[in-house]
Amino acid sequence: MTHPDTTAAKDVPSALMRQTLLDRELVRPVGRPVIRLLPWLQVVSIGGTAIMDRGADAVLSVVDELRAALPEHRLLVTTGAGVRARHVLGVGLDLGLPTAALAGLAATEAEQNGHMVAALLAADGVSYVAHETVAHQLAAHLQASRAVVSNGYPPYGRHEFPPAVGKIPVHRGDAGTFLLADAYGAADLVYVKDVDGIDVGAGVVGRIGAAELLDTKPESLPIDPLVLQLMAHAKHVREIRIVNGLTPGALTRALAGEDVGTVVHA
Repeated sequence: MTHPDTTAAKDVPSALMRQTLLDRELVRPVGRPVIRLLPWLQVVSIGGTAIMDRGADAVLSVVDELRAALPEHRLLVTTGAGVRARHVLGVGLDLGLPTAALAGLAATEAEQNGHMVAALLAADGVSYVAHETVAHQLAAHLQASRAVVSNGYPPYGRHEFPPAVGKIPVHRGDAGTFLLADAYGAADLVYVKDVDGIDVGAGVVGRIGAAELLDTKPESLPIDPLVLQLMAHAKHVREIRIVNGLTPGALTRALAGEDVGTVVHA
């Protein structure tokens, strides 16, 4: 009886046979358009310093607009870190902690902010969900509720990229929210800050390109400049909107697609 040769190499028919997955030029011709996982999702990022640190007057106003938006929109709300994170980062730097440890410390405050927003929306069926749940079960949660709240910081942990200068983590709440929105193929991404938009020197602009904005380099940006760099490589999120959460109705108008704040496009 002849036994089959079990030592011979076996090939699975594939367009990538004998090609390295590390060679992007070889991978590109066989790629298909990336599927939008949740094309109806609208992502709202609430600034930690801009909104949460301002207390009840600012936070409750934004929460009221989120509550009013629930019947018409399905939302992922993320929160950033505020002044307490800056304090703990300062202490961590004094102690000589590495970047990965600093990222975890700052993310803790962003998580606390998320719990507060979720608690204020609890009567409407909104809950806080951790990173792991957002990554694997967001669709199920959004079938049960019109919105969920999570932490904007990306969960890199000890795998956080080392910064070119210093130790402060480069991926923070704004960048983490953008990466999450793009991964799910969200329809909209709105950053709720404490300014009317982006002022490039001659007043707030209604629309501007990310590359142009990076070249202009305004003295202060209401969002993390890393978001503008990430936009160049995004698969789905080709524009973001920045609105003033201290202006009643601004967030509501942004979710409805009206012309408010500043739109930054890739």
